Amino acid sequence: MWTVNNKANCQKYDNMDYFYDTKIFNLPKKRVYLQISSTGWDAGRILLTLYNNLTYFLSDMKKYTHAWLAMMAMKRLDMGDIPETEGTGKNPKEVQRYARSLVRWFKNYRDFVVQGAWYPDEVFSDQGSSHGAKYSIGDPNLPAPDFKKLPKTMEIYQLMKKQSPLHGKPFVIDGGNVCDRVNAMCHTIVDNFKIQFREEKGNPIGPSSTHMAMRFFILSHYLADSHMPLHCDSRKLEKVHAAIEKIWEDEVNKSYEIDKDNERFFYDPKGYPLATEKMTDLIKNVEEKIISRPFIFNWGNSKYSAWDYVSAVTESSYMLAYEMIPKGSKDMSGKEYKQTPEFERFYEYSSMLLADAVDSIARAWLHVWIRYRQWGPDKNKIIDNYTK
Repeated sequence: MWTVNNKANCQKYDNMDYFYDTKIFNLPKKRVYLQISSTGWDAGRILLTLYNNLTYFLSDMKKYTHAWLAMMAMKRLDMGDIPETEGTGKNPKEVQRYARSLVRWFKNYRDFVVQGAWYPDEVFSDQGSSHGAKYSIGDPNLPAPDFKKLPKTMEIYQLMKKQSPLHGKPFVIDGGNVCDRVNAMCHTIVDNFKIQFREEKGNPIGPSSTHMAMRFFILSHYLADSHMPLHCDSRKLEKVHAAIEKIWEDEVNKSYEIDKDNERFFYDPKGYPLATEKMTDLIKNVEEKIISRPFIFNWGNSKYSAWDYVSAVTESSYMLAYEMIPKGSKDMSGKEYKQTPEFERFYEYSSMLLADAVDSIARAWLHVWIRYRQWGPDKNKIIDNYTK
């Protein structure tokens, strides 16, 4: 058996100790000591342990950003105005009632948001396939593609239409199935709700409500990643990618009271993350946007599904990647990136894309919730105990 121990001094176990220095990977200056017994160890197990610990330190970088985005999606549904539901055949007031009912349901499970929103990275580890769509610039001699539409309130989408030289130009998708992943998860959540509704409470084949909430939080991770520009860029920019996400994580950590021992936020009287006195301008801007910006329920086109919507998001994220890090740029550290002219608009872009990510999470959640509720509990009525 092997164990991992994060200590300043590695204690002796059996007959050998291994360690590596995380400075090799441009990670925080901590050492991870692998304590390996003399029974049954091999090189594969050592490498697996090294990988797991590398993942552990990387997970510290953005875990609370993902959880915060999910919490802000709850806040968005709770406090945002829903002025229209164009092309959906639904009444805005009815949709708003469903939004409030979903928030009330969520608040019973908010303590699981950090764990749930981090499952895709920490447990599923499908970063290489399902956390984005990798775009590269296409042959300019090929026909221009039809770029998909997003709701008019999505800021990066609107900005890229006006500003990006890549808009309307050919591109190649080299890999990544985040659209499939999100679409499948939306269907799976509805299906699991249907199983729960059909089966008697306590039946072991029926999923629990905690399990269902975790699935919502997991879904939020993939939706958020589709808004991260470098998740939609085929260029090898690992260092600057990590630096950008670390900036966001630092912003969240400065701005909220976090109970890291129990992996949860402390809450304000309304049930949302409790702000510190040092809330940063970036986080303030995002919080203001999610309250003041009208919430558009539709996907951007009446014929769109969740798949089409996420595909449209990744197109905008791809174009933004080249605004933030121009064509021909080499990978660079966070310190180097901060010295580039493009970094001058970093916080402006961050405010826009993070608010857009909150919108996407809230939009997908609400579509899933209404689809289930109108299939089952609310099939023959508009208002019940959930939607009053």
